[in-house]
Amino acid sequence: MTVVEERRPGAGTSGTSYAWLNANDPADPVYHRFRTAALRTWRDLAAGFGGPSWYRLAGNTAWAVTADEKARLAARVDGLDRLGYAARLIGPDQLRELEPAVRVPDDALIAHYPDEGYVHGGMAAQALALRAQESGARILTGHRAVALNVDGGRATGARLDDGRDLDADLVICAAGPHAPALLATAGITLPLVDPSAPGSAAPCLVARTTSAPGALNGLVHSPELSVRPAENGGLVLEADDIDAGVDDSVTAERIEAVGTELLARARALIPGLTAQVAEVRRCVRPLPADGYPLVGPQIPGLYTVVTHSGITLGPHLAELVAAEIHGRPAEALGPYRPGR
Repeated sequence: MTVVEERRPGAGTSGTSYAWLNANDPADPVYHRFRTAALRTWRDLAAGFGGPSWYRLAGNTAWAVTADEKARLAARVDGLDRLGYAARLIGPDQLRELEPAVRVPDDALIAHYPDEGYVHGGMAAQALALRAQESGARILTGHRAVALNVDGGRATGARLDDGRDLDADLVICAAGPHAPALLATAGITLPLVDPSAPGSAAPCLVARTTSAPGALNGLVHSPELSVRPAENGGLVLEADDIDAGVDDSVTAERIEAVGTELLARARALIPGLTAQVAEVRRCVRPLPADGYPLVGPQIPGLYTVVTHSGITLGPHLAELVAAEIHGRPAEALGPYRPGR
């Protein structure tokens, strides 16, 4: 097996994104069950690594302030509870026990999800790549696949950016936001949200701060900021309203301004925070047009695996795909075929 990686494992979206492990949406019970199964796969995987520092089930706290937001949050908690998912409303005293450094409005409705967590994506990707190497895989870095080679309607390999051809019995396209361009070389269309379109929802800006000891224990989702601990002891910051319109035309000045705004929100949320912004990175998320994974064979010799929530779903998808390409059909993937 050969894995082609343009830079290094975890250098792209996996190492940049907020990386929230969750099944925090009861709207589609089938997809919810798929995600909860993925969380169990993560627990088993982490146990096999002896409880690594890059995997943290530290819990997630969220709150709402306006009447509409409160109604939506209460309905979400109720819906998740009905599905057997750990979700509960808590009071200010309980929040102070969970996150003593965080300030929440007195009239907020607060929810806690104790079984959620996060992954330090770059570290996890590197650990998994090393394990693959130890099992005999070849990790080819510093090059990217620019085209699929097809002969007689069958994928036979991939062409690299240096002109080399890699022959393969099976090509698995797991190129994230780059998958549509790669598949297009074989005449295949993949329905992803275009990250270059003005106002696209695919890109986001994620900031990381310098060290912030004692600032947070787990994830926090306030109406204005999503924040969690970072691998360097600092914080990871993101805000949905800021992400709006972060397309390919975003300027360096805009990115710097976003970092300043995210830090201001973090200081309002965590009084006394003295950390500074260490970096702000643009992250391009592979967003299927209907929000669901795109997983399965497309032409002979070609199997595609592209999804949003790749951090949550990745290990579970890997197990299902491995079973399927070895002749054991995975019924759980039925709703998520690329040709649906």
